[in-house]
Amino acid sequence: MMKYKLLAQVAACAALLSAAACVEYEAEPFTGQRLPRVTGYKSGVSNDWLYINLRTGKMYNEAAPNRDIREGEQKTNEAVALEWDVAFCGYQMRTNSGTSGVGHGGGADLGYGAYEKWTSKAQVEGVVFEEDDSASVSIVYSAADWTSHLTQMAKQGLIKFEDFEQYPWFDPNSGPRTMVASANPVLSQAMSFSGPPPVYTASGHTYCVRSADGERFYKFLLISWYDAESDIGDEGGRLCFYLDELK
Repeated sequence: MMKYKLLAQVAACAALLSAAACVEYEAEPFTGQRLPRVTGYKSGVSNDWLYINLRTGKMYNEAAPNRDIREGEQKTNEAVALEWDVAFCGYQMRTNSGTSGVGHGGGADLGYGAYEKWTSKAQVEGVVFEEDDSASVSIVYSAADWTSHLTQMAKQGLIKFEDFEQYPWFDPNSGPRTMVASANPVLSQAMSFSGPPPVYTASGHTYCVRSADGERFYKFLLISWYDAESDIGDEGGRLCFYLDELK
């Protein structure tokens, strides 16, 4: 008798689960922005920066790494030096300031949440904006660039060619190799990485980006490492975020 009672309970549970599986949930559509392509080491280039002019909407290197602006040219090429405000490489960010650019940009942390609270540039008067530096932020080496790095070290006699296997690009305990890059130390906190296995976590903080001319301000909220419009299982790297100008 107990056997049949148990079977009946199992059948009842299965029916409930089946009914629940048929329920349709309507998630609100994502209304923010996303990068036009994956940037960073996944493209095969370490310093793969996609530059954006927030004042006009124009993008540089939109089609491919270094197509319009090569590493270093964002500062030295007068034709574009003041024509970009922010840049993305993986989940790291640059502003047109400090070691990254010749402009008056910078980044500031406006605190956790409350994205809708920030509506005018008058609200950020007195806020301290931090410029980019070349000591605080790391990006991931591409596998090819890591091999080139090892080759240069071997040529300098720092390691032996036959010892390359001792320096794998990916270490099971620490993940892929990284290098220090010129980037914004405040905006680098918008997302954190842990693993392996890799876990990308948005901070939930609202940030502010100052334009290259120092006159405009844009609030920024990073949502996800994954494309909000892609199926589950997306490899990631196409950041989704909200970004609006403070008038």
